Amino acid sequence: MRTAVAAFDVGGTNSRLRGGRAGEPEYAELKVRTADYPSLGELLTACLDEAGLRPETVVLAVAGRVPAHGDVQMTNLPHWPLFRSAAFAAEHGIRLSVVNDMTATAHGMADLGPDEVRPLTPHAPDAHAGDLLAVSVGSGVGSALLDGHGVVRTSESGHVAWQPVDAFEAGYLAFLRAGSGEAGGIEGVITVEESIGGLRGFDRMYDYVCHAAPPAPELHDRVTEARRTGSAVAPLITAAALAGDPRAREVVRLFAALFGQYLRGVALVCLPAGGVVTLTSGVLQAPGVAEFLCGETDFLDRFVSPGACHHDLLAEIPVRLALDPLVGVRGAYRLAGRSVA
Repeated sequence: MRTAVAAFDVGGTNSRLRGGRAGEPEYAELKVRTADYPSLGELLTACLDEAGLRPETVVLAVAGRVPAHGDVQMTNLPHWPLFRSAAFAAEHGIRLSVVNDMTATAHGMADLGPDEVRPLTPHAPDAHAGDLLAVSVGSGVGSALLDGHGVVRTSESGHVAWQPVDAFEAGYLAFLRAGSGEAGGIEGVITVEESIGGLRGFDRMYDYVCHAAPPAPELHDRVTEARRTGSAVAPLITAAALAGDPRAREVVRLFAALFGQYLRGVALVCLPAGGVVTLTSGVLQAPGVAEFLCGETDFLDRFVSPGACHHDLLAEIPVRLALDPLVGVRGAYRLAGRSVA
């Protein structure tokens, strides 16, 4: 018997729902702002109600570590109470599966067709092996490996530390430690996600760049208003960079350097025999941003790091961009359908 299913991709900024009847091509979709809800449980309940869905099976993909018992604390929403999956499932009479958001993203990327990805490196389409490294840089930063056998291995790679390689980056690290700027300081290990993730990273990079040289009034006014209303500043900065704003271009170049360095480390760990890297991000999917990243920054140079150990391996790994902004919920919905097949 065909069963109603629903899938959620809950991120630090936005959350998406897709639901319908298993085995049928039609489905309902909904997008909400995550911060508008006081807890994960209330977000799920409100979205199902608004979409008019009463599913029997739900797959929930979350930005956070998922223990075996399924109780999760959202990484970027520490003020939310712990989500107790078994209690929520019992209350709503559903079968609930909780997975890391990068698990869902990796499964969604496996479904991408040739016209749904954009090559960022000049490799031939058949120049990659069976292993796929899915990397996301949105509100958070994360990765997952989909091997040639269809098995997904997730990680918390966005929470590793990063290493400055020049004086400008060393200044950014010192800036973060000193607690300068609107976003405040960081104690202990300073991670990739804290440094470049869209939830706070772009605020921090913007404050650092503008600490040395004042921004254009127009950009600063837009950033100030976004902060006042709780909106993301990353789209404003990338758009300004493409328009030629010098401070915004410095921010994007800093982002690109740190992101390329992070991507290099993850690829060396996950793809020692080669493979393909597929990126997903609302920041990178904005028109013109990927081209700017590859043509006007050190992103690809930092990824390959010519002259460094294993640069030849990295030079052979294709990097591409997923064009579908719904790849996460798409993968979660695929998993939900499988669970009732």
